[in-house]
Amino acid sequence: MYNILIVDDTLKNIQLASTILKQEGYKIVFATSGEQAIERLNGHDFDTILLDIMMPGIDGYETATIIKNDENTEEIPIIFLTANADQDSIVKGFESGASDYISKPFNPVELKLRVKTQCELFNAKKQIKEQLDDNLTLLKQYKKMVDEGSIVSKTDLSGKITYVNDKFIAISGYAKEELLGEPHNIVRHDAAQESIYKDMWQKISNQKCWRGIIKNRKKNGDTYVVNSSIMPILDKDNNTQEYMSIRTDITEAYELKEEIQSTQKEIISRFGEAIESRSKETGAHVKRVAEYSYMMATLCGLSESEAQLLKNSSPMHDIGKIAIPDHVLLKAGKLTSEEFDIIKTHPEIGYEILKTSERPMLRTAAIVSQQHHEKWDGSGYPSGLKGEDIHIYGRITAIADVFDALGHERVYKKAWPEEKIISLFKEERGKHFDPNLVDLFLDNIDTVREIQNKCSAL
Repeated sequence: MYNILIVDDTLKNIQLASTILKQEGYKIVFATSGEQAIERLNGHDFDTILLDIMMPGIDGYETATIIKNDENTEEIPIIFLTANADQDSIVKGFESGASDYISKPFNPVELKLRVKTQCELFNAKKQIKEQLDDNLTLLKQYKKMVDEGSIVSKTDLSGKITYVNDKFIAISGYAKEELLGEPHNIVRHDAAQESIYKDMWQKISNQKCWRGIIKNRKKNGDTYVVNSSIMPILDKDNNTQEYMSIRTDITEAYELKEEIQSTQKEIISRFGEAIESRSKETGAHVKRVAEYSYMMATLCGLSESEAQLLKNSSPMHDIGKIAIPDHVLLKAGKLTSEEFDIIKTHPEIGYEILKTSERPMLRTAAIVSQQHHEKWDGSGYPSGLKGEDIHIYGRITAIADVFDALGHERVYKKAWPEEKIISLFKEERGKHFDPNLVDLFLDNIDTVREIQNKCSAL
């Protein structure tokens, strides 16, 4: 049960209050002066103090002030016992730190209720404080774990840096003083895409967490790459107070991935060139097809990642020709129907070579290989697909491949002039080719010419 300290210079008052409170199970300790009360507080835990005002020596007001100025006892509630309940005495009692007062002589019911209320409030506050202390201890440990394992920063609502941890300072190469008050632009890499930051601000401004990979620049100009989580920090009213970012350094893994992808691109490009050289063509064809495909993918609304994927995969569109015999592939004259049937197997051969790969680049190449000879009206091969049943990658590559093939000499034909090629594309719009893609291609013929010149100069 609760422990009560009763302080009064009149023993009769102490006995009366003790009798009433002991009936409720309280444990009672008493003192007959302010000085003795302060001694009793040393080494004892009390839940409430009943304190007489008028006492010899230091009175109740001074005793209360001493108790409230001691960090070990300042939270213990004090109930003044007073025979003088005038307004000035009551105000002075509260100013001295009292939580309540009881007039003498005691009303037993009032005494029990007021003491119970103060004891329960005091213990509720202690429990809350203990929980807060526990939570603060945990938060400090969590903060330590995050700071030791991650790159951390905080900004105000305008995006100015207000906090950076040691790992942020170490990886960026900037001093703390150089970072505080600056926007994160201070470490933004020139190659970072603006769309990333627009998406980031849109999400965190709407109180959502943004996650993504960001390429940054150190003070010395070196690049580092981080996997970032950026989130708004909200107050109790759900208003954003600041933004916090937790990052992991993935520079080594990112560079390894870039190296692997670069190697894949080069292998695919060189493999495509090798196939073209077998057909007595230069590798410039697959380069131009790749650039035309990227241009078209961008124009028709594919994402940058999809456009890049198609660009890097399209050089493999004729990979199936690896299995076509030389006497058919290199024939200068017109093919017989049997020979043409052999040529028509190369899309499916290419697909079979590539289809089981788990790599996105090669899976895309499989689609391109299989479908770049399909026609919009369904008269193409190998599957006779029609319209939008043909994958967008296949429809784009078909235009890029045919346009470039017609414009350059092959063993079986002379190069066509551009006017004749454009005329053919207009005729085949909606027949061989996707009509919308034809329009996009011809509307951007100046860019096509720029690509031709650039690739010819390589």
